[in-house]
Amino acid sequence: MLMNLLNEVSGKSLGVLTGMLLGSLITAFIARRRRMKERQLIMVGDARDTVVIHHHIVESADVIDSSGAKRTVKVLRVRTLGQSELSRVVPNGHLAGILLQRAHEVTPKDTLISMAGAEGSYLLETMTNFVCDRVSNGQFPHDVYVMSACCEPVELSHHQPITILLARKDDLPLFENWPLARTIHVEHGSDGPRILSLMEMARRFHDEQDRIQKLRAVGKRTAFVETMYILDLSLDLRCADLPVKPVPWSRYSSVLAELELDES
Repeated sequence: MLMNLLNEVSGKSLGVLTGMLLGSLITAFIARRRRMKERQLIMVGDARDTVVIHHHIVESADVIDSSGAKRTVKVLRVRTLGQSELSRVVPNGHLAGILLQRAHEVTPKDTLISMAGAEGSYLLETMTNFVCDRVSNGQFPHDVYVMSACCEPVELSHHQPITILLARKDDLPLFENWPLARTIHVEHGSDGPRILSLMEMARRFHDEQDRIQKLRAVGKRTAFVETMYILDLSLDLRCADLPVKPVPWSRYSSVLAELELDES
């Protein structure tokens, strides 16, 4: 009887140990596959599992051009205000999946992430909470900012996170005029695509606000019409006087051709 009991216990122990070993191997295999996939994404610059906040500061600066003459130009400086994992920014798994899907639908010609429909409205609300949580300091003068989101694909950028765009409402008209926008100087040549994103943002915002005003004028609802939010924020506009340069637009000639924009 004792031998039967020992045999039974030994058999159960062997089964438990076998199960633990198989479970550990499967877990290790899944973890390794996940790491390999993450490495592959990094190698191609795909960082869409990350959400970053970019503050766009427009100012004037004096530069010396190629002829040696001093002139004043408009400068775009991009400052990062924070980042987090997509799952932390958008805790709702369904909405996070929608945002990721829409981030993959962007094109070099249209880098803005769609915020259309009820799901887009919820995403805007969620991103607003994320932005205000990161930048609500109250130490600087308040201003009106427009918030949207973009993902500049591999044709435009080596690094492709989901980017929340913050731009002063009063600065957006600068990006509605291509002959003026293409003369904007930047700190890094790779910031050129951001000017294109801001141009699309400015155009859409202008059209969207006109549509909203017309709907309100006739007493119609404007639910889910907004794909950009207007925010009252207190942001630091101070920047170090880092050197700036023109955007090397020839680097993006194929995209400019699609947009029917002259690079020179």
